[in-house]
Amino acid sequence: MAIEPFSRRTLLRHAALGLGVVACGRALGQPADRAAYIGIETQAATELSKAAFYSETGRMLDRVPLDFRAHGMAAHGSRVVVFPRRPGTRFALIDEATLEIVGRVDAPEGRHFFGHGAFTTDGRHLIVTENDLETLQGALGVYRCEGTPRRIGQIDLPGPGPHEITRHPERDLFFIALGGLETHPAYGRTPLNLHDFRSQVLSFDFASGRVEPMDVWPGSEGVSLRHLAMDHAGRLYVGGQVADEARGDPASVLWLVEDGQEHRIAEGAALGGYVSSIAAHGSEARATSKESGAILHLDGRSAREAGRIEGAGGAALSSRAEAVSGYRILSLNGETIRPEDGAEFDNHGFAL
Repeated sequence: MAIEPFSRRTLLRHAALGLGVVACGRALGQPADRAAYIGIETQAATELSKAAFYSETGRMLDRVPLDFRAHGMAAHGSRVVVFPRRPGTRFALIDEATLEIVGRVDAPEGRHFFGHGAFTTDGRHLIVTENDLETLQGALGVYRCEGTPRRIGQIDLPGPGPHEITRHPERDLFFIALGGLETHPAYGRTPLNLHDFRSQVLSFDFASGRVEPMDVWPGSEGVSLRHLAMDHAGRLYVGGQVADEARGDPASVLWLVEDGQEHRIAEGAALGGYVSSIAAHGSEARATSKESGAILHLDGRSAREAGRIEGAGGAALSSRAEAVSGYRILSLNGETIRPEDGAEFDNHGFAL
């Protein structure tokens, strides 16, 4: 297996292999002048973001200014939702056809978002990870999506710190990375229960409202599970970050769950104890680390590493928009793209 440094040359070559900052593809045949990829560009001076929309050929279509620092995204039909980075309290709804903001939703009083959400299969509901600032416990906000999303309820979770949520490709079964860390904006991003937190993955059945913990995995002690991706065969990839160095093992941050059984991916040791994003498409997956700069190319059928790039910060997969990124450079389907002056790419992006 070759390990290559991240450069413009390797960026362009590996873009063709599917190392990218994208997820969730759409059917082939979409016109090239329609949006195919969204990147988040954040200005360091203001910490405000823009959602940058690109065509399949890498042509810039528009940058949509946001009044918050953005992180993850979700989409269904022509609706794109952009979520704020923790502890943001507002998300925006963008019309993919017009590239205009058509709605903004504020968190309920005493809540903030964790930067991620997912639609149900029919697009009628949006499920969003939230923090209850009174109890510091996690919850799922349930939003009805007729026009501007409207919060209609919540699902309490058995612990704090829910981060990324993903859905099974064929049904309304969701998976949540419950990071386990209690945080409050008054204390910045400092964990308040660092030395005794427990992290796990949860499943959530939308029809019944039932939440099922997957238990705490041996070897994941001291690791806060944060990122998820599921491939077309129902294999779930899970990435974590060592939070408590006294307990956490930097080699135990990347996992594969198949047929209800978790398997630690040993090659995750290359990620330096920190997974910053995961995405999957077909039988392949990518795991990235903005700390070590490594992008791992994983074969889901063998749960083994199939390739690696060193020196990049973001990666994922889709059927149409494949890319590799660092903070200041992105390759989208072989086209080199840079953010606006003073801006950096977030480690999450999205393919429409």
